[in-house]
Amino acid sequence: MLVSRRTRPPLAAGLVLALAVLAGCTAGDADTPAPDATPTPTVDPGPQPEDVVATAVIPEGGIDVEVGVHPVVRAGEYAVLTLDLTPLEELPDGDPVHVNGFAGALSRNVTLRPPSNVRLVDLERDVIHHPGVGGDDWPVVAPRQWDVLRGPEGSRVLIPYAAPADDVTSVSVLLPGAPLFADVPVIEGDVPSSVRPDAGGGDPSATGTPTAAGTATATPSPRPEPETLDLDAIVEARTFPLDSSSSELEGAVTTTESTERIDVQLGSDVLFEFDQATLTPAASEAVALVAARIAEREPGTVDVVGHTDDQGDDAYNLDLSQRRAQAVADALAAQVDASSYPLQAQGRGEAEPFVANDSEENRALNRRVTVSLTSTVVTRTDVTTTGELPPFGEKGTVAPGDAPLKIVNLARAWEVQATARRVHGHVVVDLAVRGDDEEDGLGWAVGFLRGKHPHRGDGTRTPENVAGRAVILHGASKLYPMDYTTGPTDGAPDGEWLTVTDLDAGAWIDGGQTRMYSFVYPRMDVDTVTFQVGNGITYSDDFRLLDVPVAPDASPTADG
Repeated sequence: MLVSRRTRPPLAAGLVLALAVLAGCTAGDADTPAPDATPTPTVDPGPQPEDVVATAVIPEGGIDVEVGVHPVVRAGEYAVLTLDLTPLEELPDGDPVHVNGFAGALSRNVTLRPPSNVRLVDLERDVIHHPGVGGDDWPVVAPRQWDVLRGPEGSRVLIPYAAPADDVTSVSVLLPGAPLFADVPVIEGDVPSSVRPDAGGGDPSATGTPTAAGTATATPSPRPEPETLDLDAIVEARTFPLDSSSSELEGAVTTTESTERIDVQLGSDVLFEFDQATLTPAASEAVALVAARIAEREPGTVDVVGHTDDQGDDAYNLDLSQRRAQAVADALAAQVDASSYPLQAQGRGEAEPFVANDSEENRALNRRVTVSLTSTVVTRTDVTTTGELPPFGEKGTVAPGDAPLKIVNLARAWEVQATARRVHGHVVVDLAVRGDDEEDGLGWAVGFLRGKHPHRGDGTRTPENVAGRAVILHGASKLYPMDYTTGPTDGAPDGEWLTVTDLDAGAWIDGGQTRMYSFVYPRMDVDTVTFQVGNGITYSDDFRLLDVPVAPDASPTADG
């Protein structure tokens, strides 16, 4: 039987205690006279490979587990992240706990076997790193049995990734169940041993070894043998550029961009009157926004493509889409340097629908003009924050964002609370989800976070189990979680897309336990945001949290 959960002392208190102990060891006797020589100044060596630089408590297998994060250590073409896993409760005799939450959803292009859900994220350069994988399509880690907690000493796992660029001194660690660890140091040094210094092997004459719950075992467990992290076994350690997606001007302008490319989708119903190809007065703000996005990038050819729905004659739709594309190109040419950004317009008619033409809402999405530019970012313009919040469905709950919200669905009762911060300009929302009941051992999981938003269109695929339904809003602007493509798949020629969120929203949470879900969004310089899950139309456990405060950017290289 498990003992009751208890709270670990905060890391800061431990650091204060450690400093006090060091001071007591070095200060010497108060009656001893100080030497005449001037003391030699010491230099802080900075974080070391065996240092724990951050901790979090996550629920795993029905118990709370403390995760200690070490600096990322460079090892040639790779960099190694070390995590210590310590159970905070007594384990049942002969019943080890398996760490299952480090796996991801079903992907077609990359393995998401554990611990592939643990990723490094460079939010200054917008790049994400997946763990190195061997020829058997399993991540290369050490030790092999890292995911089985058999006793109070817990375990450790070494995870290799492609090394960040030489000038990268810190990265964020996206660990399922924990808030995003921002700015974990990237250092030079020796990769830590696969065996923790405190793992077994105590004095045989001792009466017992303390456990995490403060009790004692009669016999200390034997110290395991270290395992070598076989970096030569890695056949692939992939990195992916991140994309930002936002919808502005009440949905009239949807922008998707990476460091190398920008695609802007303009709704034709805002740009043109029905069956017309002359821009309306209301279109000027949308065109100006597109021109500003183009100006953020190095010169290059801008493609302007018109699309229609499937209503009407094919030949007529093709001609209408061409005339509308040319109208947008002409308007852009008046606002950008056409010699640096030559514009070419063409129409596709109804040949390339964004979504199926099976409803009036979808047909409106297909009536569009897209503007694309493959070019490197030079400067960035924040997402606009004008307009009013769009309506929210009557089935959902709208509540203030500064207090917990209780949610009851068919499965169980939950309590959620959102906090937000900026990391290298990105807005990061950390959502705490607590089992607000006494249910234990049933494997209950959060269902309302599972799923995706359709802003990518029908030619793409996103695993349904990712925690991708949450967006943030400010005014009439909506921001989607950052994502990235692993490449095309059968049936998804425009790519499989993974989000910079937990890749498996089905983790087990017992009553009284809390699991954290972090969501990384595009850059936005705001003091508050509205955090929203779902649209409130279909599900009663959809919710909108108003005016969640956004903490200032504390990143070392943040500019405000």
